[in-house]
Amino acid sequence: MKVSETAVIHPGAIVSEDAIIHDYVVIYPGVIIEDEVEIFDHSVVGKIPKTAGSTKRKVEEEYKRTVIGRGSVLSVGCVVYTGTVIGRNVLLGDMASLREDCVVGDHCVLARNVSVNYNTKIGSHTKIMDNTHITGNMIIEDHVFISTLVATTNDNAMGKGGEYNEEREKGPYIKSGATIGAAANILPAVEIGKNAVVGAGSVVTKDVPDRKTVMGVPARIVREVEK
Repeated sequence: MKVSETAVIHPGAIVSEDAIIHDYVVIYPGVIIEDEVEIFDHSVVGKIPKTAGSTKRKVEEEYKRTVIGRGSVLSVGCVVYTGTVIGRNVLLGDMASLREDCVVGDHCVLARNVSVNYNTKIGSHTKIMDNTHITGNMIIEDHVFISTLVATTNDNAMGKGGEYNEEREKGPYIKSGATIGAAANILPAVEIGKNAVVGAGSVVTKDVPDRKTVMGVPARIVREVEK
C-alpha cells in the first residue's frame, strides 16, 4: 500500500494492500478500496451528505458501505458520497462527483466535472463526458454514450411541488446502447429507447422509441438508426 503522509484514512475504512492513495485524500468509515485502485490528490470518499435544513429531501446522516472497485482510478478532486458503489476499472475524471446511494457498473468513464446526483444507477461500459449533470433517481443502462454539457432533470415542478416525493421526482431512463449528443436536455421521467440517438442541443420532452434518432426543440423523430 502506498499512502501519502498527508492522506487521512478514518477507522472503519478498508484499503487494499496494493492501492495508491495520493496527497490530501480523505477516506471515511465504511469505505472499501479494492485492489489496484489509485486515488489522486484532494479526493474524498465516503462523505456524508449534509442539508443544513435548506433542502426538501431528507438524507441519512450515517456512514454506509461505499466501494471503489478493483482497478478504478479517481482523478484529482473527486468526491464520492457514502453508500455509493463503483465497479471495476472505472475512471472518474478531475472533480467528478457522485452523491449518496449510486451504483456505477464496470468499465465506465465519468469525465471531468461530471456530477451524478443521489440514488442513480449507471450500467457497465457507459461513458459520460465533461460537464454533464446526471440527476437523482435516474437509470442509465449499459453501453450508453452521453456527450458533453448534457443536462438531465427529475422535477417538472422545478422545486415548487411541496414536499419531496420520490415517486414523482424521477429522472430519465436511458436504455442500453443509446447515444446522447452534446448539450442535449432530457426532461424528467423521459425514456430513451435502446440504441436511440438524441441529436446535439435537443430538448427531449417525450419518450424516444428504440432505434430512433430525434433532433430539435422540442425533439422529434427524424429517422431510423441504421443497424
